[in-house]
Amino acid sequence: MIEVEKYDLFIFDFDGTIINTEYFHYLAYINVISRILNKDVEEMKGRLTYEIYEKFAHSLQIKDMENYLYYHFYLENFQDIYNQKHKEFIHLIHQYQSELKYCKGMEELLKNIIESEKEFVIVTNSSIKSIEYFLEMPKFHLLKKVKKIYTKEDFMNKKPHPECYLKVIHDFPHLSRKIGFEDSLRGFHSIYQLNHLITPVFLGLEDYFYYKKIQNDYPHTIFYHLSKDTQIHKIERLSTKIQDDDSYQIQHMIQNYMNQIQTNKSIMERAIREISALILNKNSCNNIYLTGMGKSGYVCKKSASTWQSLSIPGIYLDLPNLPHGDFGILKENDMIIFISNSGNTEEIVYILKYLKEKFTKKILTVSIVGNPDSLMEKYSDFTYVLNPIQESDHMNLTPSTSSCLFMMLLDNIAIFTKKNITKREFQLNHPAGSLGKK
Repeated sequence: MIEVEKYDLFIFDFDGTIINTEYFHYLAYINVISRILNKDVEEMKGRLTYEIYEKFAHSLQIKDMENYLYYHFYLENFQDIYNQKHKEFIHLIHQYQSELKYCKGMEELLKNIIESEKEFVIVTNSSIKSIEYFLEMPKFHLLKKVKKIYTKEDFMNKKPHPECYLKVIHDFPHLSRKIGFEDSLRGFHSIYQLNHLITPVFLGLEDYFYYKKIQNDYPHTIFYHLSKDTQIHKIERLSTKIQDDDSYQIQHMIQNYMNQIQTNKSIMERAIREISALILNKNSCNNIYLTGMGKSGYVCKKSASTWQSLSIPGIYLDLPNLPHGDFGILKENDMIIFISNSGNTEEIVYILKYLKEKFTKKILTVSIVGNPDSLMEKYSDFTYVLNPIQESDHMNLTPSTSSCLFMMLLDNIAIFTKKNITKREFQLNHPAGSLGKK
């Protein structure tokens, strides 16, 4: 069993991890496709086996299931099929309510967590409507003790993107010893990308389609080996220590700066890791914009140039002109990083509020501020609050140390993201000047 006292926050996927609902998702697909094709359900189970379902529904390519149904059954309009499947799933869990139960071992673990006064959260690609149904069932009363539930309505990018887990990290920074449980390759990949912040646990049978892939490709993993009745009977840590090879690199970058910057080392390390993860999982057709007002705007303009030298599509955004027609440049799922020492710059607060409440396109917003009482945090998806910064002048007014800190942070986000860039690639981006000749 997990030693509960070693961890502060327990993070659970839902379907197939806490409750035995994964098979009902499969059966929902079978029933919907059978009706569309006018085929017998048992015949369809023979053609679309559970192993095939695991292969395509759990793969890292989110369109694999859609492509499989199109090329093998000539089914188009996957979104309509998926919506029907969701309705069918709700119907099935109502119909087979007596068959629903905790995955064995989970009820005992949840009781231990609650009795030890530890916190747990749920992170799932399912809808809040699906989860609320289980919360109302008396036999799952333990779930009412959950600290927070993150469903597909709460994040822009579904698993295997790590956004959902970054939100957990962002919401619970005071709970440093985090452990997360997933039962599918898609979910496990999303949590494993953050294995330096969350201890990753894979929960599954050895005959799971992607079991060996997880064994081979994800070395820093705790495995729960399950018997056929899903009883946890053995825990094997494949790596006795989760190595964090990146930590030295990030800390070394930060420690080169003055003592004033040193006081912000921890929060900057977290910001570099998390924003880098967002960038690495960004769709290639989307842009990343850097922006700020006044001196912060000049910092963003310089850093955007550095990002482009490293092959990151970072673009400086002229913030004052956004409300005067330039919102039209933004595309669905673009990302904007705002910086402001005060965190209350009127122009930025207005734009963040507009993006959150009125703009029809989904824009991922990240704010970096130097004030714990920031209005920007209220309207941003992710906010990183630095400790109060002492400027260099005797009045503590001239943007100097703060500008240096923001520039260092933005530059090193790019350097960490592209830590494997080759000299050849850099020279192709920067052929002129002394750097181009090196």
